[in-house]
Amino acid sequence: MNTGNAPANVWEVRMSWGDRALEAEVLDARNPHLSLGDAEHDTFVIAGGAQVKLSWRPEGVEVLFSLGISGQASLGGAPPANLSALVERGVIAEEGPHYRLRLARGDSLALEVAGQRIEVRPAKARVARLQLDLPSTLALVTALVLLAAWIVVSLRDMTPLNLLGP
Repeated sequence: MNTGNAPANVWEVRMSWGDRALEAEVLDARNPHLSLGDAEHDTFVIAGGAQVKLSWRPEGVEVLFSLGISGQASLGGAPPANLSALVERGVIAEEGPHYRLRLARGDSLALEVAGQRIEVRPAKARVARLQLDLPSTLALVTALVLLAAWIVVSLRDMTPLNLLGP
């Protein structure tokens, strides 16, 4: 596992329920989409039929969330403001049954859904990445195939124990 400082446009998404951390995900060019909801294809389940879709963009993160989700956003270095106030000011666009918000570097968002808290902010800590390249993957697969072949050959020549008698 390789760790490195978070690049300039890596975002972290943390989900919690009260004091209990539930999940943490990274949004970047390698993992550009995250879907929260109660559908089978969603990455993480959130309650109440709510939906949140996060999409990484080179300039930040685009957040699409369903009506009825509350929370706060801090945009452009301003203190956190309620989402409803940002909708009234036209900062958050209403598009049918969803709202759309674009976050830029330095912005943060906290959503509340039926007791669950979803925080979206730029990653500041180190980001762990598993580095597997093609030669490493081929070596791993070859080793596993050889191990399986050795087990089969070893078991084939063994005589079974007759513990129950003739």
